[in-house]
Amino acid sequence: MKAEHIETDPQIVVRKYGNRRLYRTDESRYVTLDELARLVREEVDFNVLDAKTGQDLTGVVLAQVILEEEKKAQNGAYPVELLRQLVRLRDPALTDFITSHLPRLTDIYMESRNALGDSLDMVASGEAEAGEAVIITQLAAVKEQLEQILDALEVEDISKG
Repeated sequence: MKAEHIETDPQIVVRKYGNRRLYRTDESRYVTLDELARLVREEVDFNVLDAKTGQDLTGVVLAQVILEEEKKAQNGAYPVELLRQLVRLRDPALTDFITSHLPRLTDIYMESRNALGDSLDMVASGEAEAGEAVIITQLAAVKEQLEQILDALEVEDISKG
């Protein structure tokens, strides 16, 4: 199940200066890429704006966050082929696919991971029979969602072909 995030404060604005420093305006302090990564993981919404032009640099800074995490990871955090595919994202067809389907696939993954964790907790606590039934139900739901996505992809391929 997707975590609910209720935003009570206005969106956080981070200004990026020419010297590559990032300034969080709501707290009046400089922040690091690691701190921005933590905000993303905590589902805190923010925008990064160029301090001089006001241009939205959020995507660029998030790419920098991924790059920094990739540098820190032993043997890389992501498969090289995935990184190559991301570089190829300039292809409009791939960009359309990523924009349309990756968020849904990610949501399905997160829902399945959370549900499986809940089921394993039930099994570990001694509710094995109930846990087994829940796991079977959840796997069936995941299978159905994946089939729907595959059907949608096939329809798009046919319409483009």
